[in-house]
Amino acid sequence: MTLSESLKIAESAHQQKQFEVAEIAYLKIINEYNNNDATYGLATLYAQTKQFERAIPLFKDALAKEPFALDITLNYAMCLNAANKSDLVLALIAGIKDRLPNDAHIINSFSHLALSIKQPELSLEIATKYENNNPQTKIICAQAYMQSDHWNKAVALWQKIGMLSSQQAVIQKNLSICYAKLRQYKNAINAFDTFLKHTPVNSINFLKFADLYILARDVKLARVQLDKAIALNDTSLTRYEIEIRVCRFENAQASALIAADNALKMNPNSYIAWGAKQEIGAQHQQAITCLSHLLDDSIDNNFQNQQNLFILAKAYEKLAQYQLAFRCFSKANNLQKDIIQRLNLTYDLPSAEEHNQFLQQVTSSNKIKQLTPSHIFIVGMPRSGTTLMDRMLSQHPNIESSGENEALALFIENKVNAQKENIETNWDDFFSQNRIEMQRSYNSKTALNADIIVDKMPHNFRYVGAILSIFEQVKVIQMRRTPEDLALSIFSQPFAPHHNYAANLKNIAHAIFQANKLMDFWRDSFPEQVIDVSYNQLTTLPKDEARLIFKFCNLDWHDDYLNFHKKHVNSFTFSELQVRQPINTSKQNFARHYEEELSTFRQLYNQLTQSKC
Repeated sequence: MTLSESLKIAESAHQQKQFEVAEIAYLKIINEYNNNDATYGLATLYAQTKQFERAIPLFKDALAKEPFALDITLNYAMCLNAANKSDLVLALIAGIKDRLPNDAHIINSFSHLALSIKQPELSLEIATKYENNNPQTKIICAQAYMQSDHWNKAVALWQKIGMLSSQQAVIQKNLSICYAKLRQYKNAINAFDTFLKHTPVNSINFLKFADLYILARDVKLARVQLDKAIALNDTSLTRYEIEIRVCRFENAQASALIAADNALKMNPNSYIAWGAKQEIGAQHQQAITCLSHLLDDSIDNNFQNQQNLFILAKAYEKLAQYQLAFRCFSKANNLQKDIIQRLNLTYDLPSAEEHNQFLQQVTSSNKIKQLTPSHIFIVGMPRSGTTLMDRMLSQHPNIESSGENEALALFIENKVNAQKENIETNWDDFFSQNRIEMQRSYNSKTALNADIIVDKMPHNFRYVGAILSIFEQVKVIQMRRTPEDLALSIFSQPFAPHHNYAANLKNIAHAIFQANKLMDFWRDSFPEQVIDVSYNQLTTLPKDEARLIFKFCNLDWHDDYLNFHKKHVNSFTFSELQVRQPINTSKQNFARHYEEELSTFRQLYNQLTQSKC
């Protein structure tokens, strides 16, 4: 039998999925002829049957004999990817990318493979190597923009694809994701609604829509979508976890706990369920019994384990077991520090100080108008009492709260930070040229129709100078809290990685010091528009402090405004439970329970304050 005939038999068996027959035939050819087609065929067979470790050396041998063979390179790379050897995949693609021909199928295959190993820039380089209008190539480019967080570019490309392609379900679903990432929730909702019209009805999509409405802080419509999923008899973990969240926003605590029990039957480690049982169910001992292994065991660094460590810590804290609580807080934050380092977001002390010095310059000469403000900004470090102040102000009939509104930071970080390297910036001219655009951008993203809009995004303390330069009728309330209580409160909450200081007590000390230094500057520079409010004073003498604050804002005061806890309002912050209780002093000097554990913070913070003097 000739080589050609032997290969035909092996390949025919392979195509008919007679893998054992094909394997024997390929091996015989390799032994007799050392044929590369047989080597490549056997490698492909092993890859198809998920025998990756047997396939890899064969692909390597085949490619060594034909180093420019695109089919061998592609299938070898796909095999390596399936075996989780992304570094080797990257090396293969990088070595072949300059020799790829102008063929849409080949370009798409390699650019999609680059995406699969989280290399969006490489994927874009390959996909845009040649000019072409292939719809699939453009889809890959849009996906690469999404993977690299270039959400505006992704939106523009998905919109362009929408005019050329019939794949409306894919396009609208991805547009919804992009708009949500840009916090353009109205557009995200419209896109997802269009997606639903192009896809079969199923409960999974209703649950995704509910989740999107939660992001948009529209609990009523989130409930509508959740109920649609429930009507389709959805009993998935996702259903119960979203139900917990919706019920908590609705203050339907009993229903939230029922959903939590159902979720834990499906996933005993559901952090959303344990959060409900510990926080609103006060099932502290049960949480400890089921989660205490996280403290001593070696655990994976994933979001669920981090969240459950914080929940476990709060349970220990409720039972006055403070040393165990702090060990949990520390372990959770150590996991977070690893993620912060992996994302290259490490807190840099000199850079933070330098940036604060820059921000002090970002203001213009402005005329003080002693009128009732159209905007009130509540600022301060997270956990300093901004939610409490927001709830109190929101009792006034002319005020509506926009919550933790990201609209200001989005355009200031784009416009203002772009001037950081330009030491010649004339800020009077800058705000004169950009004020109207910034006002329109803020108002369109805030989308509230009220005489006075309250914005309680804490980190806007960085931009007080800009706030006073953009808005003419504006007041700023700076919340202050004792450093040790504030540090403990930050360290004991699961902040996102971009709060890169929050997982380390030394960094927290530096961040609080720099924040106080900057807020001192704003208060001293603009005493008619900026007021400091002490959290301890507010919680000790709420009526007296509130009257002063309302007078500062040119607002009438009524004692009934202190009864905000009796009125149900959705809360989307860590302070959800606190704002549903009467004002109290329970969190004042809470750091006394962690005197020894906070010694590192105390020492550095004292050093910083002494150096300031």
